[in-house]
Amino acid sequence: MFFMLPVAVDYRARRYPVVTFTIMGLNAVLYLASLALFVAGKGEPLILHWGLIPDEKTWWTWLTSMFVHEGLFHFGGNMIYLFLFGACVEDLLGRLRFSLFYLAGGLIANFTQVFLTTDQERDIPIVGASGAITACIGAFLIVLPRTKINFRYFGWIFFRIFSGDFWLPSWIVIAFWFFIDFALLILHLSSGGAGGGVAFGAHVGGTAAGAFAMWLMRRSVLASDVDKPAPRPARVVAPIRESADELATVYLSIDGQQLGPYAPSRVRAMVALGSVSPDSYYWQEGMSDWRPIGEL
Repeated sequence: MFFMLPVAVDYRARRYPVVTFTIMGLNAVLYLASLALFVAGKGEPLILHWGLIPDEKTWWTWLTSMFVHEGLFHFGGNMIYLFLFGACVEDLLGRLRFSLFYLAGGLIANFTQVFLTTDQERDIPIVGASGAITACIGAFLIVLPRTKINFRYFGWIFFRIFSGDFWLPSWIVIAFWFFIDFALLILHLSSGGAGGGVAFGAHVGGTAAGAFAMWLMRRSVLASDVDKPAPRPARVVAPIRESADELATVYLSIDGQQLGPYAPSRVRAMVALGSVSPDSYYWQEGMSDWRPIGEL
């Protein structure tokens, strides 16, 4: 038996993830309510009435389906990914914009899944937060491609137990996840929807929508970096230290837009995390011309 899960990302969150924790709490309450009803012998009314069934015309299930789950592993796995990536995207976008982003990402993911649903699946409820979560993962890839994701593994063979951890670049991990989902979606559609159970269409649609939306908002996200509140991290791994008395003297030129000023260490951190390309240009007082950031 072998288990492996992502447990951390090396991103320093500056906002406490209020919206992410609220969404997680709402999902947890609904999962426990569904479990209690199932144990009481009342079946799974939340999934049947709140799940998105393509053949039914219940508009509210497009939203409610994002907050109900079927099974402990479905719920637990989604909450781990929501915490790791949702908290980071909330920190980048701000709470209000992240709330709208999360709901829009989930709706687009649901639409993609319904659009790709085969005739054999038209009466099967679509449930789970994975569509909205993959939108967060797609957005994360656009602005933080050079961060790393920490994986922990645990397993046993006969009576021998082994465990450990390792780090991988986020762009490799997320690209791998996306292409696996895309390949399984093609395989699923080519088989006519036989052996369903995983919403691969929602995963692909959510990731693509989140990545595209963050690509459109990228400049405003970078511009707002200087206005973030003091650090209060939800999870800190290998934080980047910045001197308290360091002056913000560096201006950046990104996609024809001037941003800043930033402290030099902040610019180096943005380059290290992949938020800013080292091929972009910077300027500070005393310089006669703009120079590549890689020289800073």
